[in-house]
Amino acid sequence: MFQVRLMLRQVFFWTATFASTLHATSAESQWKWLNYNASTISPIREVITIHAPPDTDIWRPSINNDNFTAPYLYTSIETSNFQSVNVTVQANWKTLYDQGGLVITFPERQEHTYLQWIKAGVEFTDGAPYLGVVGTDRLSDWSLSPMLQDSNTGNATIEIVRDGSDAWVYVIEGTRRRSLRQVTWAFNEGNSEHMHVGIYAAKPTRESGVGHEFDTLAVTFKLFSLETKS
Repeated sequence: MFQVRLMLRQVFFWTATFASTLHATSAESQWKWLNYNASTISPIREVITIHAPPDTDIWRPSINNDNFTAPYLYTSIETSNFQSVNVTVQANWKTLYDQGGLVITFPERQEHTYLQWIKAGVEFTDGAPYLGVVGTDRLSDWSLSPMLQDSNTGNATIEIVRDGSDAWVYVIEGTRRRSLRQVTWAFNEGNSEHMHVGIYAAKPTRESGVGHEFDTLAVTFKLFSLETKS
């Protein structure tokens, strides 16, 4: 009887281990790169550095100027399951509009002929890194907030949270969560479609100086977390 119980426990352990491994493998395979030639990897429990080439951005100032050329590592989830996404981002921000952070997009909304998206992170402007958020329904609008913590190191922890039909963007400063932006259209157009969630880096402006015009921007991401209902 003892041997039977032991064998059953071993079978249960092997089954649970296999199921856990299968789930992890499935989750890993769901991540994809856009505009970047690298091996696919999940940012969960990983430290990832994206080297963004110059002349890249995510920005739509007009319908005829729709730029989504930045390297973007993302996964697809059901919109109704999204709760929050969080990441810590760091780089040597030094050139105008150097940037990196989180992006969420809504690619399956059939009522629109354009892509809706939100990006949030660090952006370099006016000689310093700021906390930048862009909400793009039809056209992009941009907001900036000062970095009250770690402005010298260029570190920031950014979070996008669903609250009903709204998306709230926060920066985490120690034990404090400071609100940066409320996007009211994010989740008010139905939940049946999927959304893309991930990290990005962009370098819209080239470096000055001979031989540096093609320098890339290295943006490092860590402590990525994605919370869903299931």
